[in-house]
Amino acid sequence: MAINVTDEIKRRVDLVELVSRYTPLKRAGSVYKGLCPFHSERTPSFVVFPHNGTWHCFGACGIGGDVFSFVMRKENLTFREAVELLAAQVGVDLTATGDETRNEQRTRLYEINEAAAAFFQHALAHHPLAEKARAYLKSRGVDETTAQAFRLGYALPGWSGLRDHLLGRGFALELLLEAGLIKRNEERQSIYDAFRDRVMFPICDRQERVIGFGGRAFDESGPKYLNTSETPIFHKSHVVYGLDRAHRTIREQNRVIIVEGYMDVIAAHQHGYTNVVACMGTALTSEQLQQLQRYTNNFVLALDADAAGQRATVRGLNQARQSLERVHKPVVTPGGKVQLQERLGANLFIATLPEGRDPDEVIRQDARLWERIVAEAKPLVDFYFDVVARQTDLSTALGKGQAVTELAPLIAELHDEIEQQHYIQRLSRLVQIDETIIASRVQASARTMQALAGNQRSGSALTPAPMQSPAKPAPPVKREETPGRYDTEDHLLANLLADVDLVLWLAQVTEQYQLAPLQPQDWQRIENQEIFRALKQFLNSDEPWDIELFQDMLDAQFHGRLAQLLAYAAMLPERDPNTVREDVVKGLLRMRIDRLRAETKRVKYLQDELQQSGDLEGVRSFESVMNGYLRELAHLQRQNVRIPQELFRKTSRREGVKLITV
Repeated sequence: MAINVTDEIKRRVDLVELVSRYTPLKRAGSVYKGLCPFHSERTPSFVVFPHNGTWHCFGACGIGGDVFSFVMRKENLTFREAVELLAAQVGVDLTATGDETRNEQRTRLYEINEAAAAFFQHALAHHPLAEKARAYLKSRGVDETTAQAFRLGYALPGWSGLRDHLLGRGFALELLLEAGLIKRNEERQSIYDAFRDRVMFPICDRQERVIGFGGRAFDESGPKYLNTSETPIFHKSHVVYGLDRAHRTIREQNRVIIVEGYMDVIAAHQHGYTNVVACMGTALTSEQLQQLQRYTNNFVLALDADAAGQRATVRGLNQARQSLERVHKPVVTPGGKVQLQERLGANLFIATLPEGRDPDEVIRQDARLWERIVAEAKPLVDFYFDVVARQTDLSTALGKGQAVTELAPLIAELHDEIEQQHYIQRLSRLVQIDETIIASRVQASARTMQALAGNQRSGSALTPAPMQSPAKPAPPVKREETPGRYDTEDHLLANLLADVDLVLWLAQVTEQYQLAPLQPQDWQRIENQEIFRALKQFLNSDEPWDIELFQDMLDAQFHGRLAQLLAYAAMLPERDPNTVREDVVKGLLRMRIDRLRAETKRVKYLQDELQQSGDLEGVRSFESVMNGYLRELAHLQRQNVRIPQELFRKTSRREGVKLITV
């Protein structure tokens, strides 16, 4: 996908018409106003600006963006999905934008998987050899309507049934291999069906396209469940089974129930519990949780009663949850100052099943018991307290230290201070350690998580640099001065990509000076937002930084933009570390100041138009918004003067220890 395809889609989409599908808009001068579609309100605070294709909520949300961000938020889509949806609506051919080969490849993979699913489904319904598969599904309580809804099928026991069928349909042999539907034995020089004599479960993406399969065996000769191998459209760690059928209910009920297997999901949906999905027998991954968080912040994980399995699952969940979005809450420090603290923006609950029973069995045999199990799910902290108490030797110093190490970060992320204090007291009683010591450990965990801000890294950014005379930072190249058209936000992102350790360092600086942490929404360009979002995700993984690995993880549609930014960074003059750091801090402040100035101009423009139309109530409704912008702008302008002066001088003992010393 060429980088200018987004501009072409923006040019063709009528933003006013698009937004009007979700909330009525009324013209107010040259703009359009309406009730915000993202939160409940009585007074319209949502404004669409047709002249530049943007929208903004001046009410409780305070969010804004362009046509892509609107569709992504409203339909819970990724950027690629939003592009594909809008491109189809306005007639933009994505295959003609410089990525034709890749898009054609993916299209053919979807087509061949669809053809394979139809073949398996037809075999289950009509082939005499599928009788045992039909009997198996009947024994598991799966009715015909549900089997058709989930497109269940049967893979014939022969070695070439699917291969011969698909080749006869005109699909190339290499495409069958790439889709993982057949395998090649190099020693015997043979090619054979990957799935044989198995009940087949098609796996679909959010757009209901078949991307892979799971197959259940009837005997013990091979693995009980066999999944499609990794392909360009199927990555097991990213897949949430049943999400294509569950996402609407998850959003409506604002809760998702996560189980382990295909049959658990199918039984739940058949009995009306349509907010249930599965992680396909693996530990929950960060990619799966991030997908689900598009629809809800309330997660219920249904676990079996096996103690060892519970602890392993919760530990895996603890790692994966670090990828979930965070919220920033104002708190009062002991010194009386107000600062933002970062907390987990999700509620995680654990539902424990009766020993020896899985969700499929419980739902089919006793639906009321299932409802009670889900209703009584414990918050992750409570559940983990129980696990630690049962499985840790709290009579030893080592065991007590382990318990505090595992539980303190969970307590630190709680939203409510009273709730937090409750668990501090509980942990103090559990390990029989003074409450003030436990509280200090929790506070230390909170500071660590806030500083890392989802980008836990080690490297040169944490090592004090030698003291040098600060030089004037190189100004960002302005749009009119270079053919590449790089502005302040491009300049900042290019610097961060050139030295990713600056991301962690910048997180520490923003904490020290009571600034909001750097977030994707700080960038105005959607491409920059998505590249920074991917950068944060990569830095949160265990992979050492490697630009090629990062590019492989990044959606291919952003490769061109990434190359432009890296080329721009390579052209920047040699600068000492202090200069680069000051440049980065000033760039962040400049970017936010420019945005706030633009917002205040827009509000003033709206007030003037409302004043001319005689809508005095509308004018007053924007006064608090304007005042808030002006206060934030004044704060940033003060920091813009203060930070460079303080950042590069050593702090004396009388002044205390600074977080950052360079």
